[in-house]
Amino acid sequence: MKTMKKVAAVLFALLLVLSTVSLSVSAEGETGHVGITIEADKLTNLYPGDIVTFTINISTDFNYTAMRWPVMFTTKAFEPVVNGDGDTAYGNVRGFGKIESAESYLESAELPTNSEAFGSPYTKANYSGILIQWTAGTSSAGLSYYNEPAGSNCLTFQLRVKSGYTANKGVGTVAIPTTTQAKKVFYYQGITTPGDLSTLYKMDSSTCTFTSNVCTVNIISAAPGIVAKNGTDIILDTDHDTNYIYGFTEVFTQDRMIETETLPQYITTTGNATYTLEANELGGYGTGAVIHVYDADGELVDDYTIVVFGDIDGNCMIDAYDMIMMLDGIGNVQDWACADEITDNATFFSCDITGDGVAFAEDYTILESFIEEVSIRMYPDQTYSAPEQYSINQGFICKCK
Repeated sequence: MKTMKKVAAVLFALLLVLSTVSLSVSAEGETGHVGITIEADKLTNLYPGDIVTFTINISTDFNYTAMRWPVMFTTKAFEPVVNGDGDTAYGNVRGFGKIESAESYLESAELPTNSEAFGSPYTKANYSGILIQWTAGTSSAGLSYYNEPAGSNCLTFQLRVKSGYTANKGVGTVAIPTTTQAKKVFYYQGITTPGDLSTLYKMDSSTCTFTSNVCTVNIISAAPGIVAKNGTDIILDTDHDTNYIYGFTEVFTQDRMIETETLPQYITTTGNATYTLEANELGGYGTGAVIHVYDADGELVDDYTIVVFGDIDGNCMIDAYDMIMMLDGIGNVQDWACADEITDNATFFSCDITGDGVAFAEDYTILESFIEEVSIRMYPDQTYSAPEQYSINQGFICKCK
């Protein structure tokens, strides 16, 4: 028994080092296969700064006691995740599934300095990588092993999309290479009979076949969002707890209102974003309506609340009802607005025609004068431009429904 323990301890120490010197004795007919599939948690539409988790599924038809392989990634697109201490955490590898239940462990380390791992087409100029290894647990009873013909999700590692990535093709690849040069870094060792330490097999190209895929992800160089179209007065205001959009300076006829179909006249998207327009409580698209912005995967990334300075009640008209609401707001600011700052809600913000951060008599005077000079209700089929003296705060007149 003491001899067995000593043999196990020596073998385990050797396995940890994973020496490229063969530990096996030859045996006729012993062959194995390793198949590895890499999948990203987002197969498409990554953005600079995104951290993507890659899952590796391993299938084997032999009792493997040790495995090691390089994982290559395009250096123009990816970089290893760095932990809070500033140290490079290559992959943040963690085990689960069959390997974890076998009381074995996973390690991640930098690739060796020799260039064999970077054989064509994985050139050192375009690729870097991590070296992942799995080694069996051991005890006086023998070695554990990995054998999963159907495959199992065995480990994950993380990479980050580099900031400012602007590749022409917009893709990043992660792969376990199968070139002749790269295979010199591979290490596979197995046993015929579980628990039997007497015969270990170093699997090479003649005794072990290996297959792997290339995982390709689409990278969008610009962050998803919306921006004002050139030539417009649109302001995207993100300086408050709520994002606002304002600066719609014209009143349009009934066939030219603010709605999803006409917004492209004023805003455009970046990073393959899309948007929808949600009506306010009155069912219109004046003050209080919201533009929802989504990334290319359909995930919500931003909301912008429309503010039409002067359209206080949100009915998409600037009329006497707005004057009444403004008077009420001036007299009962806290009760009406339920806010400490004028920008805490869109209704209160729409009273600030002068743009001085408060709603006072001056705003009311301008609103009253405008309604006297331009009667929207009397001339619904005409187009008006706000008089210059009223185009304060990027205009308080809006295309309204």
